Amino acid sequence: MDESAEPYVHILLFECSRCASPIPAAITSDHKSMEHVDSRLVEVTCSCGWSAEAPATEAKRHWVDSWSSAKLGND
Repeated sequence: MDESAEPYVHILLFECSRCASPIPAAITSDHKSMEHVDSRLVEVTCSCGWSAEAPATEAKRHWVDSWSSAKLGND
């Protein structure tokens, strides 16, 4: 990740194909735009045991937030 660019975290919420439970996933990116994440595949694993590699575009919801080391306490 380019240290001069502000990092972002994309939180994606998928639905389990087996039991319909929500499955959260997080992806970091140098880009705030959702389009930069939509092309990615995300490994999702549900507590029921189901797992798959899902396209980010299949997420039911998608949130983006800035993510700096200051927020993590890594000064």
